[in-house]
Amino acid sequence: MPIPPDIATGRRRFLAGLSLLALAPGLAACGSGADDSGPSGGADSENGTQDGTEDGTEDGAFPVTIEHKYGSTTIDRAPERVVCVGLTDQDTLMALGTVPVAITYWFGDESLHGIYPWAEDYLGEADPPTVLKDSDGIEIEKVAALAPDLIIGQYSGMSAADYKKLSALGVPVVAQNGDYADYGTPWDVAALTLGTAIGKPEAAQRLVDAAKESISQAAAAHPEFEGETAAVVTPYEGLFIYGPEDPRSQLLTQLGFTLHPLITGADDSEFGISLSSERTTDLGDAGAVVWIDYSGDKQIDRLWEGTTAYDEGRWFDINGDDSPDYYVAHSFVTPLSIPYLVERYVPQLSAAVDGDPQTAVPAVRD
Repeated sequence: MPIPPDIATGRRRFLAGLSLLALAPGLAACGSGADDSGPSGGADSENGTQDGTEDGTEDGAFPVTIEHKYGSTTIDRAPERVVCVGLTDQDTLMALGTVPVAITYWFGDESLHGIYPWAEDYLGEADPPTVLKDSDGIEIEKVAALAPDLIIGQYSGMSAADYKKLSALGVPVVAQNGDYADYGTPWDVAALTLGTAIGKPEAAQRLVDAAKESISQAAAAHPEFEGETAAVVTPYEGLFIYGPEDPRSQLLTQLGFTLHPLITGADDSEFGISLSSERTTDLGDAGAVVWIDYSGDKQIDRLWEGTTAYDEGRWFDINGDDSPDYYVAHSFVTPLSIPYLVERYVPQLSAAVDGDPQTAVPAVRD
């Protein structure tokens, strides 16, 4: 099964050349309640939780047992030192008042420690998380040195071997959901699991509902999306088209689009398919094509520029040079990044789908 290129390769380091912060050994940010790490009016306070403790843990939240790919894990009490081995898990945790002691770097500006504009207010006075890498597997020794009391990975491809090693540290480990492929757990399912793990399932549900509402409102405001075919694509070993289990494609369908038959008709296409560059012209009848790093293959550029979709302006490019934060948000797809993304993404989709080449797709600048 093809894995999206951003997962398979660690994503293009589109901000290479920026100065990276030197990470101090043992840098850690203890998890804290929403009152001292989240912004005023954050997820817990804004929605009026019925919290049972000062740190916002909900009554009856513990002990809790969570099912996952490698079995089940019981968490007896609210964790204070959470290590994220999932690539986007920090957003939900921070929105619910827990700053993780470590995050796993995916792509973007490493000096941000995994805290992007849509989440930075939730850092509060806490220290930034330690940055872990997973290019050669989970850094077990570094995780152990952080003395976590919960290790969790939802947008993750945690292996059985790594799960076993992490479990040997003697702390609860919650792997990705076993009902989906690795890196395929829907953002809302992941968020609810993360909220349950830290004792805030009701607050997590409110957070998910708010993000879904932003999508629903955008879809309702743009009925022209309904029934139009769309695809998210990138030049990678030919042409890579993101599949129905990828969060980027899922967001398109939630906005009302139908995925292009080139991807829906393919075998083993959960995350996406790799095609030869020559197949680029097969997307020429699409209602909208979202490119990631469009100018990455001269042959693809030439073929795409000969299609009807190109001539009618039914496309746009998202790249890290023009808008690095937006570029990251488009792939993160979390309860925090979704409102930020929708505000910028939907006007571009609307301009593309009208089929009028005179309608300029609005640029996004961070």
